Amino acid sequence: MVSSVVVLCCGDQAVDVGEEVVLGSRRWSAERLMPSPSKKTSRISRLREDFNKLIDTKHPEQIYQTFLEENSELIPREFVLNHGINLDLVLRKVTLAKDYTPDFMYLSKSSGEWNCVLIELEKPHSRLFKPDSTALHGDFKFALEQINDWRAWLQNPSNHAGFVDGTLGLLRIPSILSKNPVHIKYVLVIGRRSEVENNEPRRRKRSALQQGDFRILSYDSLLEGLRNRRALYVGVRHNDHIEIVSNRFVGESLFSLIAPENLRIRKALRDDALACRKQWYMLTPKGKPLMEKKLPQVPLKG
Repeated sequence: MVSSVVVLCCGDQAVDVGEEVVLGSRRWSAERLMPSPSKKTSRISRLREDFNKLIDTKHPEQIYQTFLEENSELIPREFVLNHGINLDLVLRKVTLAKDYTPDFMYLSKSSGEWNCVLIELEKPHSRLFKPDSTALHGDFKFALEQINDWRAWLQNPSNHAGFVDGTLGLLRIPSILSKNPVHIKYVLVIGRRSEVENNEPRRRKRSALQQGDFRILSYDSLLEGLRNRRALYVGVRHNDHIEIVSNRFVGESLFSLIAPENLRIRKALRDDALACRKQWYMLTPKGKPLMEKKLPQVPLKG
């Protein structure tokens, strides 16, 4: 058995499993990490129903963010490169600078570059356009100003370097890819599809507002392609570690690539990972499940 860097496909996503991991003799298949079609269809149907009810009702913005965190398949997948979302991890409320705080952030990589995607959530009932007009609504102008503030701050070379090397430092792994360039992308989730549906002038105006590094999504669009999306871990970036607030085991790449001392997890996640032992497929060079070594080393939070 030879140790090597192995890249496996989990569902629609590639996962780098690290130098100390070998595939071993067990045959891996997507079914090890994905629920049966009938269970998945049932869950997706319930999720669609619950999400549509939620966005049909006015709530504070945090209610929508919490729902996305608890049902992370709904989190946008814009600007995802061919290796998928790195570590199956999205961070919430990452601080760029004072008063500059995207609601979500994730990294995606290819063999030659990284995309860092910053996501701003507005409310489903926020507006892009004024009534019966293609003039921009104050809701949209306010959100766009926030994103332009982030963009301007990150265009400062020292700010960009500090963010990439500091905030993103723990996430740009494996190390062999850490020196590749990082491109910042922006996503705004706002309003409902009905604002532009069957309204060609508004559709053209929205399209013109989008740039190569900027996308505008409606809340309805978050339901598109749901069947093909994997769940993600949701984390919080602290100075010296990442706290995983999710209680659901998603996969092993997070544990295989981040040093245990740089993670904090909750007991519920550890218990779920143990309950999903049959889904573990990464092996050490000695042929033992990697999670048996890594999981006990990760400190518990709370």
